Amino acid sequence: MNRLALGAAVVLTAPLAAPQLLAFPYAAQVHAHQVRSVDPITPAIVRAVEIADRRVAAGPLGQARRPDEPIFLTGGGWRWAWLALTSRGAMALTRPINDAVIVNRIDPTGRDVLNGRALGGRRSLEGVIAHELTHGSLRAHFGPFVDVTRPQQLREGFCDYVAGGGTLSDAEAGALLRAGADHPALPYWQGRKRVEAAMARPDASVDRLFADWKD
Repeated sequence: MNRLALGAAVVLTAPLAAPQLLAFPYAAQVHAHQVRSVDPITPAIVRAVEIADRRVAAGPLGQARRPDEPIFLTGGGWRWAWLALTSRGAMALTRPINDAVIVNRIDPTGRDVLNGRALGGRRSLEGVIAHELTHGSLRAHFGPFVDVTRPQQLREGFCDYVAGGGTLSDAEAGALLRAGADHPALPYWQGRKRVEAAMARPDASVDRLFADWKD
């Protein structure tokens, strides 16, 4: 019984470290990234990966990152449910174990990622991928435990800053704040605004930003 339980656990958790085990039928090489997808990889998807890659490379931690993070486009189905675990409402995610970028459902045009929310439920594919690649840059620069040692608002705000925007518009975020409403994307917006202000200073640096941040 113990061996059976151990075997089942290995089968269930192995794809978290190696998502390619879930048999993605399509694959393409885009720059240094191996992109795997449940649907055909269209020119729009290739362009989005290229734009995201350039955006992160030009960012303040562009030299810190590994340039070959694998990207998995799950289609939002059972592969997403398996790999996302408790983060199924997210646009995408990465994990320190392999820096793989796992993406939720993409709309038929191949330009936007969808998470099913009425508000903040759509974001450009290049923005989502750039955001997740920046998480890899942070881990490369600060170490693999940055995801638990630094505040969420700082980390997510910085990733949105590098990605060039977030899920919520300024008008949407402002309406939420005026109403006193909560939304999972609001800390990202608030963090990005603080990061933008901090990084606009003449003496700004990523190390100073992270050292001086106060919740």
